[in-house]
Amino acid sequence: MPAPAYIRSSLGLTKRVKIDPLKPKFASLARQPVSHSFPMKATASRFGISTTAAEWQADVQSVPPHSGTEGFPPSAQDLSAGLLDPNAAVDSEPRLPRSVQAVYLTPLKRQAKYGVPSCDLQLRSYNVRNVEFFADFALRAAYYLKLPAAGPIPLPRIIERWTVPKSNFVHKKSQENFERITLRRLIQIQDGHPETVEIWLAFLRKHAYYGVGMKANVWEHEKLEVGKTMDVSLDNMKRVLEPKWAHFGRKKNLDTSEKVMEMMTGDRFRHTADAPLTVVAAPPPPVREVIFSGIQPTGVPHLGNYLGALQQWVRIQNTAPAATNLIYSIVDLHAITTRQDPAQLRKWKRETLAILLAVGLDPQRSTIFFQSTVPAHTELMWILSCTASMGYLSRMTQWKSKLSLPDEASTSDTSVKIKLKLGLFSYPVLQAADVLVHRATQVPVGEDQVQHLEFVRECANNFNHAYGPVFAEPKTILSPAKRVMSLKEPNLKMSKSHEDPRSRILITDGPDEVRKKIRLALTDSTSGVSYDPLYRPGVANLLEIMGHLDDHGRSCHELAQHFSTLSMRDFKQKVADRISESLSDIRTRYVQIANADNSDYLDHVAARGAQKASISAEKTMTIVYKAIGL
Repeated sequence: MPAPAYIRSSLGLTKRVKIDPLKPKFASLARQPVSHSFPMKATASRFGISTTAAEWQADVQSVPPHSGTEGFPPSAQDLSAGLLDPNAAVDSEPRLPRSVQAVYLTPLKRQAKYGVPSCDLQLRSYNVRNVEFFADFALRAAYYLKLPAAGPIPLPRIIERWTVPKSNFVHKKSQENFERITLRRLIQIQDGHPETVEIWLAFLRKHAYYGVGMKANVWEHEKLEVGKTMDVSLDNMKRVLEPKWAHFGRKKNLDTSEKVMEMMTGDRFRHTADAPLTVVAAPPPPVREVIFSGIQPTGVPHLGNYLGALQQWVRIQNTAPAATNLIYSIVDLHAITTRQDPAQLRKWKRETLAILLAVGLDPQRSTIFFQSTVPAHTELMWILSCTASMGYLSRMTQWKSKLSLPDEASTSDTSVKIKLKLGLFSYPVLQAADVLVHRATQVPVGEDQVQHLEFVRECANNFNHAYGPVFAEPKTILSPAKRVMSLKEPNLKMSKSHEDPRSRILITDGPDEVRKKIRLALTDSTSGVSYDPLYRPGVANLLEIMGHLDDHGRSCHELAQHFSTLSMRDFKQKVADRISESLSDIRTRYVQIANADNSDYLDHVAARGAQKASISAEKTMTIVYKAIGL
């Protein structure tokens, strides 16, 4: 019969031909259900053909040799060979349409037995052809790895739209609109072994297609009662690792030591390319322990300074071994990071020295000196600044708090650049020089100075990395006393910079002044005494002060239980009496030492301390200058 026009066009024919109905072998191919041998999904009802299994076997055997391997259907390449040739003979064997050939190109899929999800793979692309192609590729890879795969399932599109102005004059005609559509496909692996799934994903990553993104969620399912087998697994792991610990230096035996010595005495270890091998060693341990700390001369210290630092200095002096070198500095160079009145600064320096002697520091046992009288501090500061990191300094919080800036403030801000001075920004380097110039091994600090001691270690490591092992990293001695809070704002630390002088108690305050400040301290309207730093910070601050000064070493909770029946007025009276009693001896000694008649004594103590500190610092600077080549 004559072929209709649509059939001629599909077969690539240019003139009218007469063709027979579909041969049984093609009909049998069309009705064959999906199997693991070849990708056929067409049904027999589509062609109206009923062929038995015996007829199918006969049809397969009648396929010409060029159509495929015996026992298998012809390949898609063989079936489409004639269609691709427009000059094919008119009487040549007819070929299947593209719609039928597409059945052969569909990837095979395996059926899941349990349906337990093992992996969800999401493919994304802006191009539909790319994402469809790679989804087909992923399904074929899953089939050959015997992984049951479902999909690809189209997921909702992600549509992004935005407008970009094309000129400085923003009006409707100057705008350019853009739209980007992200296409997504989901492939789910079920009942897959985790290792096989990992192999599948690794194969897809290796053969990733351009313009297609992949995101996979992998699930692993453990057996029940895993906890019962954990002890057995631990014992098995120990038996496996026990003979191998020697390779990691955990279990050193004689054989391992001999091998190490043999390697170290070899020529390859001692020389590399006819040049001496530079071995980076640890800094030599100090001859004795050195404890260093400092205090700024900003006036008479308050109660927070005494409990957080000075009291600890005296305790260390009285308990440290005799061979320990104790060095305490009045860091007057740090005080000028903010502008000071010269006459006032000189007065504060002498007051601070008198306070250190009044609290109990012995100039015969400890070295007490002014920082500015030992030039080695500033010399080492310049050397350390050549290896210090600007990024690390910019993350320090002290200069931000000095300028009342937020923690997220940056040196790149114009407003910060106007306020910030180089001395304030780089004073942590001078602080590091103060510690390292005496090669201190331990530094007693409060919790607000821990960050600065970390920077000291950073400076020591930077110098050692550049010039060799010179400085040892100092250790931290934290004060057992927490920060004493302000009497007026118990959420802030007690400070001499607070505008209200009643917010702090100075060491030199008399009993009446202490009683007045404690009576005006901010508390709350709740009756009774209880320790609750979150909801009752004012009362908690007074209890903490009592705890630091308590002779029996009771905790804040124990003190709160002891004073729970007192009214707030009576409790404040108890706190004021305890503070006055603890500071009375210090106040008396301070008045005696600060007397004008004892000015020569203060000068003598400062000069003797500067002499001892200079000797200690010069020993370090000799090593430093030799290391850097000066």
